[in-house]
Amino acid sequence: MKSKKFFIITGFSALTLSGLIFLNSCSGSKIFSQKGTVQNIEYGKDGYTAYLKDKNGKDFDAVISRVRMQTGYKVLKVGENVALSGDTIHLDNRVRVLVKQIK
Repeated sequence: MKSKKFFIITGFSALTLSGLIFLNSCSGSKIFSQKGTVQNIEYGKDGYTAYLKDKNGKDFDAVISRVRMQTGYKVLKVGENVALSGDTIHLDNRVRVLVKQIK
């Protein structure tokens, strides 16, 4: 009987911790504007993620979604130099841009 209570408390704690981490990562978002060269692309259901490198050699990711962009959606190509702007989140010590505009 004690093991079930421990499991419920542990499961609840894990769920609460996950929620706090998610809220913390979202609350730190800010407008990001950066130029970079596309290194790789992974296609998804309603868009794709482009992996870029800036002029200083720092890597960042760009989530490009038809839904988020509404207008100006563009499919980038590996090797293309682009300027992106949007909100950011930080996952696994990487900046991930939720792209609103491709320049």
